[in-house]
Amino acid sequence: MKRFVQFIAGAICPECKSQDTIALNPADDEIYCVNCDFVEKRPEEKSKHNIDEIKVINIEDYKKNRDKN
Repeated sequence: MKRFVQFIAGAICPECKSQDTIALNPADDEIYCVNCDFVEKRPEEKSKHNIDEIKVINIEDYKKNRDKN
């Protein structure tokens, strides 16, 4: 049975600097270079809604500032 290799288009290996040699191992979610010995855990995607980025506005402060203008 042939093994299917999924490459990451345009990716450059941080070790050997070769382009289009980084592949994804779907079994353990690692990325690796087919040209050298580079192996790394695939970066995790960040959530679109990071709780630290949500701005909270006090409605009473908003009303006070609006009434002044």
